[in-house]
Amino acid sequence: MAVDTSSSINLFEGDSSPPDSARSSRRVGWSPRKSPSGGNESLRAFDSLLEPGRNCWRLEQVGRLAVLVDGEDYYGVVRQAMIQARRRIVIASWDLHSQLSLVRDGRDDGHPVRLAELLRHLLERTPELEVFVLLWDYAPIYALEREPLFLGDHPWGDDHPRLHFVKDASHPVVASQHQKLVAIDGSIAFCGGFDLSKWRWDTNAHPSEDERRVDPDGNPYPPFHDLQMLVDGPAATAIMDLFLDRWRWATGETLEPLSASDDAPAPWPQGVDPMLRDTRVGIARTLPAYGERPESREIERLYLDMIEGARDCIYIENQYLSSRSLVKALCRSLRRRKGPQVVVILPQRTGAWIEQHTMDVLRARMLARMRRLDRHGRLAVYYPDVQGLSDGCLMVHAKLMIVDDAVLRIGSSNLSNRSMGLDSECDLCVVAKDAQEVGAIRALRQRLLGMFLSVDSERVDEAERQAREQGGGILQALERLREQQSVPDADPPIRLAVLDGEVDPEWNRQLPDERILDPDRPIDGDLVTKVVVGGEEHTRHLRWRLILGGVLVALFVALAASWRWTALGDWLKPETLASLVQGLNHAVWGPPVAVAAFVTAAVIAVPVTLLILVSALVFGPVTGAVVALSGATLSSYAGYGIGSYLGRQAVDRMSGGGLGRLSRRLARHGILTVVTVRIVPVAPFAVINLFAGASHLRLRDFLIGTAIGMTPAILAMAVFAEGLMSLIGKADLRAVALVFVGVLAIAGLTWYGRRMLADDR
Repeated sequence: MAVDTSSSINLFEGDSSPPDSARSSRRVGWSPRKSPSGGNESLRAFDSLLEPGRNCWRLEQVGRLAVLVDGEDYYGVVRQAMIQARRRIVIASWDLHSQLSLVRDGRDDGHPVRLAELLRHLLERTPELEVFVLLWDYAPIYALEREPLFLGDHPWGDDHPRLHFVKDASHPVVASQHQKLVAIDGSIAFCGGFDLSKWRWDTNAHPSEDERRVDPDGNPYPPFHDLQMLVDGPAATAIMDLFLDRWRWATGETLEPLSASDDAPAPWPQGVDPMLRDTRVGIARTLPAYGERPESREIERLYLDMIEGARDCIYIENQYLSSRSLVKALCRSLRRRKGPQVVVILPQRTGAWIEQHTMDVLRARMLARMRRLDRHGRLAVYYPDVQGLSDGCLMVHAKLMIVDDAVLRIGSSNLSNRSMGLDSECDLCVVAKDAQEVGAIRALRQRLLGMFLSVDSERVDEAERQAREQGGGILQALERLREQQSVPDADPPIRLAVLDGEVDPEWNRQLPDERILDPDRPIDGDLVTKVVVGGEEHTRHLRWRLILGGVLVALFVALAASWRWTALGDWLKPETLASLVQGLNHAVWGPPVAVAAFVTAAVIAVPVTLLILVSALVFGPVTGAVVALSGATLSSYAGYGIGSYLGRQAVDRMSGGGLGRLSRRLARHGILTVVTVRIVPVAPFAVINLFAGASHLRLRDFLIGTAIGMTPAILAMAVFAEGLMSLIGKADLRAVALVFVGVLAIAGLTWYGRRMLADDR
């Protein structure tokens, strides 16, 4: 597999300095302590890691802390906590499903098992209880896989005065509310990777088939792994406060904090053994700047500090791996002569088709960089391979990092750029204060590894002890356990397999870098200017384009008014225009002749936009679009041939030079770049054709990209032309609407294309 890493040389190899956020964190605040070797080295190294205002929002005391592994554990416990609620239940979620079955053991305890029914039941049972649900106002791309909220009866209903349901849109464009929080009475709270939604319930065994693992429609889905942290005390109160802030941003309504109640029952769920007691938890957030709300990148800074301070082992479970800053930090750690071993558990594939051809490709590029810089063999990247699974893979949805068994972090943030600065996230982090807590964190890590290796945690612990005695570490222990799984008689239901990161080379070649598909910041005014205009050097061109566009619009409006209400319309009628081209329009040979004329005119550099408009005016929207697309494709082919014959230097001289960047883009990205420059002509149509040929871009890519890129523009022009002809004949609302839709479509295509071109900045 060919993975393009050329653009990353300076970022990941030659540049030994940390990113801006890491540099600032090392200048001010926490830095890893250099301690002499000994059993308490990790404790001393991280004892001042969490610093409110820099890498966490608040640092709060917690009486009890537990980690819930997988949906069977979490959903059962959160249901039990809701049943114990007396005053307030709050839920913030990226996704939500009212018909989620929280427990699936068949037992009846007198309370409903489906989420919405349970909440209504609790409201009827407890008059003092209120429920607040805050769901991300999700993007249309997710509409088909979400529970419909606008068709038929609203699944959450509006018939109960104490059930408050709000869709949260208080975020920048293309951002999301990705926090996954549940808080009960301000006394206990849950935070992690779990949404209360479909496709997430599963057991720790993660079998290939389980009749209980079905969505609300009864359809089975693949195994799913995730984690959620449960805390009580002031830490839970702080999470409730975080929700109250989100509610105020989303609704403008201020909810009062709950006052202390001495007679409230102990809310800690029965049967849940605390993993840690009487410790402190750091609450870290990502919040994009929005309105008067400032940006917060505590999550990114905390990740960087944890990686920087690691000495023995970094253990990661995550859905994605595309964050430029975090991968850069991991690469610095791997380059060091002495440093931690890094174990990363990812899903074999990140999701459906679109994610496999975007996020998986970005992941492959990051893995290639990390492996290239792993000079001392301290990196291992695995995926859990479920035997007998015929469709899909075990989805690793957890967002977990454990460093040196001394720092435990669970939350909602993926190792993606979005989670560092664009989406709203919340993570909880605890630093062990003594050897007992180190042991508890180590036991959790070994339990998780044992689950993926189909062995118990004691066997993992023994393998690690043996590896340490031989001078090795966790990687040597895992490889020994994997070897034992590969013997002929072994048939583990789940095994750890090496993730090779192979992706389709063509998709990898076509896809822009991660800053386009996985941005880490909102789109602000300066960025829009750079993306749409192309930089300050093009500002004067933009001014003239705006002036010219305004003049043309005014001219069209004036002509339409003149043709409709003055004597000009008596001789310039649609019937007269039609009669002038009647022979060409109705003759069998008309479209072929028009295509030939289109090709000739386009090759000699007549503006292709004008040719498309004329085609639509003469032949109508349907035939005209076919003529225009055929002419554009054939003229592209002709121009490509001419450019290939003339060669690069001759074409550059003909165009006046200065198009080397376009040539590099064409040669590097192929179809995607052709689509983009067809949507937004950064150079004249004929010049692009010549440069494509001179750049030795594959002809197939060029023609496919031209056909795909020209089709939306041609359709938009056809709609515009149809509306314009109708407007000339009769100024009705339909004609005006067609013109307006055509203009909007052309403008939208232009904006989108400029945005796609921004990856070379």
